[in-house]
Amino acid sequence: MKFNIQREVLLNALQKIASVIERKNTNELLVNILVEARQDQNLVLSGTDLEVGIQISIEAQVIEAGKTTISTKNILDITKELPNLLMNFTLKPNFWMEITCAKAKFNVMSKSAEGFPSFPNFEEKSYSYANSERLMEMIDKTEFAVSTDATRYHLNGVFVEVLPNSLIRMTATDGHRLSYIDHEVFTKPIDLKRGIVIPRKGLGELRKLLAGTKNIGIAFEKGLLFVKSEQAFLFIRLIEADYPDYRQVIPQNLEKTAYLKREELLGALKRVSLMANEKSRGVKFGIQEGTLFISSSNPEMGEAKDEINIDYQGDSFEIGFNAKYVLDCLEVMNSNDLELHFKDKTKPGVLQAKEHKNHCYVIMPMRI
Repeated sequence: MKFNIQREVLLNALQKIASVIERKNTNELLVNILVEARQDQNLVLSGTDLEVGIQISIEAQVIEAGKTTISTKNILDITKELPNLLMNFTLKPNFWMEITCAKAKFNVMSKSAEGFPSFPNFEEKSYSYANSERLMEMIDKTEFAVSTDATRYHLNGVFVEVLPNSLIRMTATDGHRLSYIDHEVFTKPIDLKRGIVIPRKGLGELRKLLAGTKNIGIAFEKGLLFVKSEQAFLFIRLIEADYPDYRQVIPQNLEKTAYLKREELLGALKRVSLMANEKSRGVKFGIQEGTLFISSSNPEMGEAKDEINIDYQGDSFEIGFNAKYVLDCLEVMNSNDLELHFKDKTKPGVLQAKEHKNHCYVIMPMRI
């Protein structure tokens, strides 16, 4: 095997694949990248942890076709440090890979591609095309609420379902907060009779693949999600577990509504949370006509108070929240005019953008 390729082109592909591969794996081949130099002048790079797999095809000058596997860390570290010039690869009979660029020369041990996990035939799938920008927005507004508790496996991903009006809904919850968003994503209706759960890691890799694209192909098949872009293919093994009926925790008939500015709430909450208990991150919201008071207290550190102007008319009351949970949502909202809906201090609060009701954030109260 022998090929030449521009360093910058190779580096971009390697960085995308490296994030999929686990650095520590009992299967030595799974810490390697599969490198295939094809006679059609394409270099195909593949990497997987068996749960997520990515395959990227890039143009190269292929002198002699062949394939091998090489340490992801080694090839990435070497490529990062080389000048942005042409890199030359030659596989020797003893599986040493010779890499030269300008005056630099490396000999790196590679391993036979035999035994490397086989990838599905991506080209044979039936893809539906989705709007990349809208899909990225949906991921950004749900991924942060995914549970990281390994014992709650069914909550370790984002639930995707088709609504009756052909809108797509993504939902994530960790039991303390819930975020869902509805959007028209696909160019034509898709056949997804049951919802699917995309694991957090796979969702992150999908988000990276979406960047810089307008539309992306998506296919569903036998517990797997397949994604197709211009240069890359991605497969994600779905979480095969029933997602809970999240609609039961979305409060209805919330009688109290406060209208406020995102930037003001974000700033005050960041300041007050500095003195919140490090474990509970609890802050108290005191709501009265025209004003929202935010306070925190920590016997070991001190206390903090702040207030912002709001549009609210109704009875005064107090409610406690985990500051981090509120901040997480505020960070991904792109509207400055917000609505905060309440019923009482024992019921969840609901945060929405005034003009974008398709995104809803539910947060459980806490006793402070």
